Amino acid sequence: MVCLHLKAMIDDFYQLIEEALTKSPLKPLRNAIKNALKLKKRVYQMFRHGELPLHNNHNEQLIRPTTLVRKNSLFAKSTAGAKANAIWYSIVQTAKLNHLDVFKYLETLLSAFTKRETPEIEAYLPWTREIQESCKA
Repeated sequence: MVCLHLKAMIDDFYQLIEEALTKSPLKPLRNAIKNALKLKKRVYQMFRHGELPLHNNHNEQLIRPTTLVRKNSLFAKSTAGAKANAIWYSIVQTAKLNHLDVFKYLETLLSAFTKRETPEIEAYLPWTREIQESCKA
């Protein structure tokens, strides 16, 4: 039912832009319409192959952190700043990969290292049993 409604809307859309193309729109709009018409066959694929997703939001969200890191790294003013960024993002991503609450994990790390003791680094690795128990997401 939803697919029929969606197909009718897409049919109307393509009819509208085809009519608009005959009225000689300005070049940027004409180019956009031509591009949409080139993709028409691909758009209609979703009605022939029901398993195709209608959006790629999930994939976009998966690559978003990488894009943000890349953009944020542009602001590192020195080599030391770039290394600090790399360390920070590595800690955060490793915590995520080990299914930890990142805030709890960072809080645990920072509180341990501010006590001015000489802790064994191995005890604070994200896959250790104690860290898994105390920082589980």
